[in-house]
Amino acid sequence: MPYSLNFKREPFKGGKNILASVHMQYIEGGATLDASKIGAKYLPVGTPIARNTTTGKFEEYKEATAGTVPSGFDEFALLNVDVDCDGVRDVIVGEVLIRASVYDAKLPATVTSAFKAATRPLIRYVKQI
Repeated sequence: MPYSLNFKREPFKGGKNILASVHMQYIEGGATLDASKIGAKYLPVGTPIARNTTTGKFEEYKEATAGTVPSGFDEFALLNVDVDCDGVRDVIVGEVLIRASVYDAKLPATVTSAFKAATRPLIRYVKQI
């Protein structure tokens, strides 16, 4: 469950499981999502994120040039929970996958081949045949 200073109850949504194995590892201490960079947006489970090396906060992974990992980012990872960003308050997420086997077909389209290359072999993308 993500945490922020916004106190409210949210109805259950999502419920999709991207994990193909019970063996996984999360970022120790969680990840702070930068609300000013993400904006008011819903991030579904499986959304790729990366840490901005200047701010130390995580942002949604985006390629300026298709097929190229953006510079100035490290700690590429996948969200294992749904997150509602309000665009004002940063959100701390504990379930951020850095090592796992995930179902490729269940991931959002923003998980590009360049992102996959940056996270292999720690994240394994399982294809259902």
